Amino acid sequence: MVVAGLLASAALTAVGILAYWRPALDIVNNGLPVLTVGCLALLGLAFADGKRTLIGAAALLVAINFALLVSGVSGAAPEAPEGSKRFLRVATFNLWGPNDHADRIEKFLADTDPDALVLEEVRQHHRAFLDGLGRRYPHRAGEDGLVILSKYPILADGRVDRAGFPPWMSLIIRWARLDVNGTEVELAGVHLARPFYPELQQEDILALTAFVQSRSGPLILAGDFNLAPWTWKLKSFTRATGLGRYNTVHPTWPMQWQGVPLLPIIPIDHVFASAQFSKIATMVGPRLGSDHRPVIADIALSE
Repeated sequence: MVVAGLLASAALTAVGILAYWRPALDIVNNGLPVLTVGCLALLGLAFADGKRTLIGAAALLVAINFALLVSGVSGAAPEAPEGSKRFLRVATFNLWGPNDHADRIEKFLADTDPDALVLEEVRQHHRAFLDGLGRRYPHRAGEDGLVILSKYPILADGRVDRAGFPPWMSLIIRWARLDVNGTEVELAGVHLARPFYPELQQEDILALTAFVQSRSGPLILAGDFNLAPWTWKLKSFTRATGLGRYNTVHPTWPMQWQGVPLLPIIPIDHVFASAQFSKIATMVGPRLGSDHRPVIADIALSE
């Protein structure tokens, strides 16, 4: 059993490394923490077996996967000094198309009170829900797909679409320029393709990278990236843009599968921000009828 486990783990490790050159293989890296824990378990079994060859192979796999995992932790947003004033509380939540638990979501928003909210997978049947949030969030960019809600005035807004797709499938980024008590900041909602469509996801991440690099002012990204921090795609994005990542360790998916509650194991919902900002805190929300859970980031404006 140990030998079979080592062979399978070695194959998955090799596939994960090859994903650097073959983006289609990067889907494996979303499960890197699970693979690392599995290799640790195999190391324990190898010690119990007492065979040095098996112990050495298992230890090598643990070391490789742990190093790959740690490399995904780099790029986290800088911590704000203690006592820093909160500039903005941003939340992102993938509603999930069939979700009809508006009451839960409204209570969550009342309890956490974000200043700005990015919603993904907004459908037409959510329109009444959005309208009902108008008192809390009088400013809105978008009606479906990706929607940005804000307590602060929206000075301008726009979108970035995939070429060659119909409107209901094309939206990657929706952005809004907010006036936060006299400071202009751009907030962009993001929803990248799933890893089951690797070529499309790669095109999306390149489009998002180009979008960020075209901006020079204060910028915050929030949304469903469909990528864990230790995937090659997200590591490359973080390096290329210089943005700080606000969610590394809080798993957000999957919260359910076909109505069956699950324990989330992968952080694929993220907040990123430019160098003008630093992190006070990052939190995740409860079950709100989606297969994702929300992420809330408290952001300070650096001096």
